[in-house]
Amino acid sequence: MGQFMESIYTLLSAMKGQQRSMDAISNNLANVNTTGYKGDKVLFREYYNEMAGQDLESEEEKFAHDEFISPLSRGGSSFVMPDHVSPSMAKGTFKATERPFDLAIRSEGFFVVETPYGTRYTRNGQFLRDPKGLLTTNSGDKVQGLKGDILVNGQDFSVGEDGSILVDGRTVDTLKIMGFSEENRLTKLGNSYWAPSSSEQKPVKPQFISIEQRVLESSNVDTVQEMVSMINVNRSYEASQKLMRSLDDLDEQVISIAKI
Repeated sequence: MGQFMESIYTLLSAMKGQQRSMDAISNNLANVNTTGYKGDKVLFREYYNEMAGQDLESEEEKFAHDEFISPLSRGGSSFVMPDHVSPSMAKGTFKATERPFDLAIRSEGFFVVETPYGTRYTRNGQFLRDPKGLLTTNSGDKVQGLKGDILVNGQDFSVGEDGSILVDGRTVDTLKIMGFSEENRLTKLGNSYWAPSSSEQKPVKPQFISIEQRVLESSNVDTVQEMVSMINVNRSYEASQKLMRSLDDLDEQVISIAKI
């Protein structure tokens, strides 16, 4: 009976992983119209539980014991364990607008934004000028130039391809654009913001910068592909459910035979 239980717990870990994938797909579809959004994909790996009663020191061991190992587990079981959520950093499509404060980065890199919680990075260039004349995001966080906050006091606002900012024909600053060597390891936050996942992840200035005004970068989510992924994950979940029911029925038969 112990082997059946361990098999059920292994299947349970797979089903929980499929649920996590479905959550990521649903979030991608919900953000298909979010400017600068990057779609997520959950990556998994195998965790092999060598023996029961082992010291719970590593995250893998805590994960298996807290979530899946039954009291009857004797070890020697494999579990599906989330590795990390990997965002696709592919560029979205670029759409022209009529708003002068809409900016898009056609090259690599991120806009730098100062928030109450520290420096954040974003590909969402849907900016505005606040009552103080500062260039900000829709949530009021200050967009950064090489000199700091960007003051836009004037009527005519324009941005060059190199990120230079001109107000009434006079250069006042240059947009601060920064990149990362492993963009897919950045931590995704709300408001299309990103932050380094560790202190070792340092921002660097890209070798090439290309900014376009009156243009926004759309979400890179492919709706059709996400729907296909949703169908595949749903089918896998249903298959796991059927196999779990079969194991449960087989377990009941073994118990009935043992009572005879």
